[in-house]
Amino acid sequence: MNSSQKKLSAWGAPFLLLFLLASGCARNPVSGLPEPVLTTEKGEIKQGNESAEWVKSEIGLVEDPDLEAYINQLGQRLARHSPRKSIEYRFYVVDMVEPNAFALPGGHIYVSRGLLALINSESELAAILGHEIGHVAARHSVRRQTAHAPLLPIQIASAIGGAATAIVSPRLGQIVTNAGQLPGAFVMAAYGREQEQQADELGQQIAAAAGFDPEALATILHSLSLEEKLSGNDPDRTSFLQTHPPSPKRAVDAEKYGRDIVQASGQPPALSRRAFLEKLDGIIIGPDVALGLFVGDEFMHPVLGFAFELPSGWEKTNSPEAVIAEQPDGSAQVNLMIPAHGTDPMVTAKALAHHTRLDEPPQATEISGLKAAQASTRRNGTKGPMNIQITWIAHQDLIYRIVGAAPSNEFADMRTILERSAQSFHSLTGEDRKNIKETRLRLVVAAPAEDLEELGKRTGNIWSAEQTAIANGLQVESNLQPGGLIKIARPEPYTRKPDPSDPDAL
Repeated sequence: MNSSQKKLSAWGAPFLLLFLLASGCARNPVSGLPEPVLTTEKGEIKQGNESAEWVKSEIGLVEDPDLEAYINQLGQRLARHSPRKSIEYRFYVVDMVEPNAFALPGGHIYVSRGLLALINSESELAAILGHEIGHVAARHSVRRQTAHAPLLPIQIASAIGGAATAIVSPRLGQIVTNAGQLPGAFVMAAYGREQEQQADELGQQIAAAAGFDPEALATILHSLSLEEKLSGNDPDRTSFLQTHPPSPKRAVDAEKYGRDIVQASGQPPALSRRAFLEKLDGIIIGPDVALGLFVGDEFMHPVLGFAFELPSGWEKTNSPEAVIAEQPDGSAQVNLMIPAHGTDPMVTAKALAHHTRLDEPPQATEISGLKAAQASTRRNGTKGPMNIQITWIAHQDLIYRIVGAAPSNEFADMRTILERSAQSFHSLTGEDRKNIKETRLRLVVAAPAEDLEELGKRTGNIWSAEQTAIANGLQVESNLQPGGLIKIARPEPYTRKPDPSDPDAL
């Protein structure tokens, strides 16, 4: 009995019968054996397309036409050797800090910018993309969904979305919604080790057939294991080795298996290391400051052009839905969200008053020369009654809503702190922008008799010697080859401008 059948058996024969009647069996493109799945190939492609929209909107894609074109060209070269050719493969660079890669049903394949920063050859990248093609070819995503089918109906939403009366973030009262975050949970779920081994072998076969070194998979797996160890094996990360769980000897198996595969002749040669690294020059390392950043206790958004202050010592989070600061014990909070387009905050404030009881009608005011409105209300939170202050501010055709919430019995003492955050909202100044830096991957040339520590000091590299060694496939104590290219991470002034034609950037 395979793992999918074991999980289904726990739900009893009636469920299994209904499941099989609803889903039927399909022949696996790789093994040739029949297997139960939840959907047809047409349904698989539809599901993949829908999940791809979720990835684009919730995680984001790297917008670099040259890099996008290169990744797609390489992916298509590999896809021609997939054992499953009945679907269209598409390749993307996903805007993730963590080193990861994943595939959606139907042929959408993603590699993160965090993973690209660790790759040192075109063959290594080909092995990763080949591995993900292998998952798609063997329908692992669909089989994984089949195994977890009983777990799908209810998820915890990560955002308040359209909940009309939700005026604080979900942390002060979780919202449960039907399949609210199903695509994300599905995308980041881990494969089984048997599936990983099969995808490794398929990926190596595909890479070799396209003219790349199949042993390169072992090299990048080794780099990933070192990076995972250096990161402290943080369970909250969605790195490659967490969504693609390794066996203790996975890299050794990949090296051994790769030695026995014949690399195809007559294929274009892989790019030289220098030519390959030049494709990566300039990619963003770490968080993308275009999405906003914290500078001390201040949050700044260079694209939307605003800044505001958050209480000192509070835990701060920047998510696609909100900027949040919470008191260490979680009892009080300040959050900022964008509830509407517009230039008159009173319109948005009065709309809330129609379905939420406020202490008194919203009052018009002004903050930092910007139109604003304010109101207050009370709610029952997870720890008892809460007093809530709400401030709406109009800035560049958007309405911002800043909420300060504290337990009613502590509100008098915290009111000044909460008001200070709302009153600090202002348009970014030239001085503010000078404080905004972004970190990019850059290529530098090693000098004679230079080690990684010395190179880092000379070039402004913010990676540690250990991080730099892993990113370049070196040992920390390695003697650098004079004239050799080394990847570093260097802070630079933020100079990107929003695209006026992009409505999401305004």
